[in-house]
Amino acid sequence: MLSNWFYKFKIGRTITALNMLDDATLKDIGIHRSNIRSHAYEVFENEKPEEDPLTELHNAMVKSGY
Repeated sequence: MLSNWFYKFKIGRTITALNMLDDATLKDIGIHRSNIRSHAYEVFENEKPEEDPLTELHNAMVKSGY
């Protein structure tokens, strides 16, 4: 649970930092402003915490209507 929170915190911090850059700097590093969120998730893709098996079961039950 804590690792999931920290993962989301790092992504949010990265998005905030990239949003603070001006358009010329973003262009220099090859990121369009509309793609900041997806690039932030790509940066931390290897650090994504594993899903809890019970969470997957819960999501399946919610989708099926139980």
